[in-house]
Amino acid sequence: MNISNAFARNRALFLVIGISLGLHLVALIAFGTYKLVVGTPREEQTFEAPEIIEVPQAEPEYVVNLEQRTQSSSPPRPNPIVVDSPDVSIPALNIDVNIANSSSYGRGSGGFGNGGGMQIREMALDVESLQFFGKEMKSDAQGMLFVIDMSGSMVMEGRGIDGYKTVVEEIVKTLRSIQDVGTFNIIAFAGEADKFRGSGFMLATEDRIDAAEKWMMRLDPADAFPNRDAGGNTKNYKVFKGYKKGRNLGTRADLALEEAFDMDPNMIIFLSDGEPTGKKAGEVLKLVKEFQSDQDEPVMINTLSYKSKDGRDFLRKLAANNGGSYSEVK
Repeated sequence: MNISNAFARNRALFLVIGISLGLHLVALIAFGTYKLVVGTPREEQTFEAPEIIEVPQAEPEYVVNLEQRTQSSSPPRPNPIVVDSPDVSIPALNIDVNIANSSSYGRGSGGFGNGGGMQIREMALDVESLQFFGKEMKSDAQGMLFVIDMSGSMVMEGRGIDGYKTVVEEIVKTLRSIQDVGTFNIIAFAGEADKFRGSGFMLATEDRIDAAEKWMMRLDPADAFPNRDAGGNTKNYKVFKGYKKGRNLGTRADLALEEAFDMDPNMIIFLSDGEPTGKKAGEVLKLVKEFQSDQDEPVMINTLSYKSKDGRDFLRKLAANNGGSYSEVK
């Protein structure tokens, strides 16, 4: 065995062992140092805010000149002087401004509008009369009730196929003359009485007048004629027996006037072309007298005989007994 080779191997071994021990020693020292640093308690640092020193501010100096203040103030009010009022008698004004309850007063964009409500009230006071078929009738345009005959005879013989339609057009014309001022309602009658709307009176607005016109035209007895456009057979009364269950048969003036007085109108415009049916003319006049006795104020009834000699005596007496005027439409 070669001694030099053995020595070389031993030397290398010792070197490795020495290096290993050195590394362990360095690691041990490093770990010990770390534990020593970590384990050492640190003193907590406290921060104290600097002392706040208040700087006194100078008081604002308001120099008020007493004389100027006295001049700028309002002078004292004088004591009221009481004087005994003289006796003055003011005559009562008998003005009936019966404007119907409606949100459409005035033409403004909201409610009464820009003073429109007051203007309408003033206009209502200016209405002293109105015209119907060219006949002037006294009225304040409030509580005005049209009672019109819609029986088949209204489009027969001398009245012509457009006889009822002409009446409707005249009513619309009259309502246009009191638009946004007067209040109205309508009753159309034949064997029964039909009412336009509600149980009272409404402001004559454009929309309501248009609606009233459509309602009246739906009751036109001329619609019973299949060939209305050709003029119809205006002598054939039998056509109304089978039309709308006989809606246009009869002239029940008593039913129409009873319905009218239940509505408490200020004025009635009654138009017909013949004698009453169901109850005789004299009986109807007695009924109206009873209706009037139940009213707080008498109701004026204006009557019109429409293109017929029949029933003129009844219509004349109806107007004369109730403070109205009688006219004939020829």
